[in-house]
Amino acid sequence: MRLLFAVAAFATALSSQAAWQLDPAQSQLRFVSVKNGVVAEVHQFRQLSGSWANDGQVTVQIPVASIDTLIPIRNERMLEHVLNAKTFPTIQASATIAPKLLSDLMIGASMQHSTELSLTLLDQTQTLPVQLTLTKLAEGKIQASTTAPVIVNSASFKLETGVRKLQEIAQLNDISLLVPVTFVVEFSR
Repeated sequence: MRLLFAVAAFATALSSQAAWQLDPAQSQLRFVSVKNGVVAEVHQFRQLSGSWANDGQVTVQIPVASIDTLIPIRNERMLEHVLNAKTFPTIQASATIAPKLLSDLMIGASMQHSTELSLTLLDQTQTLPVQLTLTKLAEGKIQASTTAPVIVNSASFKLETGVRKLQEIAQLNDISLLVPVTFVVEFSR
């Protein structure tokens, strides 16, 4: 009987150490491009994966091939000229959010949280401030969403040459290097 209790206690300890997993069906990442100073278009990445460890480390992987700009030739050009998908197939984002922040939240309750997001695009990593709304959807289900867009400066990631190439191909006067990004990610365990 003691052995049974010991095994049950060990299993409970292991399950409480299990990482939270990102639910791709309930998660989305969108970004806005602005061309010629007046035309804004919303794009997205259709696939996300990631985890949230008990030490608070959140990591999200974004396969660049999952980009969706609603125009197939533009997808191809983005992958080739801007994101260099053959060499760098994944964008990675990480942050630290202590799970303890949510342990006292009632189901359905939300809280605001500011943190730093480490974003790796190509071979460049930058740290960006991010404002989040964290919501406890159910026991074992958490949602994190941007309260305000994260502004990604393409030049900081050395993407300006690719952006200018797109501008030339599309015969545009300008494509903004500042890209607002929003996301909603849901984690469960």
